[in-house]
Amino acid sequence: MPVPVRLVGAAARAAGAAVFVVSVLTMQDSWRAGVSKREETALVTNGIYQISRNPAFLGFDLVHIGIGLMFFNWGLFAAVLFAGVMLHLQIVYVEEAFLTEAFGQEYLEYKKKVCRYLGRK
Repeated sequence: MPVPVRLVGAAARAAGAAVFVVSVLTMQDSWRAGVSKREETALVTNGIYQISRNPAFLGFDLVHIGIGLMFFNWGLFAAVLFAGVMLHLQIVYVEEAFLTEAFGQEYLEYKKKVCRYLGRK
């Protein structure tokens, strides 16, 4: 892989790690790995969550894409694609359903304003 492509990969990986860390720090005590109906949590819509409903997953994706570009390998790309699809399905079918149930109209309004991964509507 040409050096410029590897540098783009390194930048994507670093940006992804930074996005992930910022998303965790912004969530503070509401941070969870997965969904737990037993634990009380708050709907976080400030900070980085104003431009992404799922910045941690966006960060994961950027890290995986960056690694794929740095160490071009078909097996690695297949693993990155598989991980990305699995994370997306978990968000769509598990996390968003949980948040709709837990926060109702507040989450639905937030969902109307902020894109799943990046941007405002």
